[in-house]
Amino acid sequence: MKCEVCHTGQRRERLIRYSIIVNDRLIVVDQVPAEVCDQCGETTFRSDIVKRLQKTVAHPGKPVRTLETPVYELA
Repeated sequence: MKCEVCHTGQRRERLIRYSIIVNDRLIVVDQVPAEVCDQCGETTFRSDIVKRLQKTVAHPGKPVRTLETPVYELA
């Protein structure tokens, strides 16, 4: 499907890594199905995937693994 944002790329189904910061805590979710434009990178999710992401972020449960993440300031 043609991208509605850049009008040149094609949207393709991919598994991506989704990350969000909630209450100063980084939450990372791997293997998230998404449509991603191969030209501009615009990413969209189906509504059922959004609901699953919201549930995972609200009640993360036990992680499959833990990543160490450095934080820098641009001063």
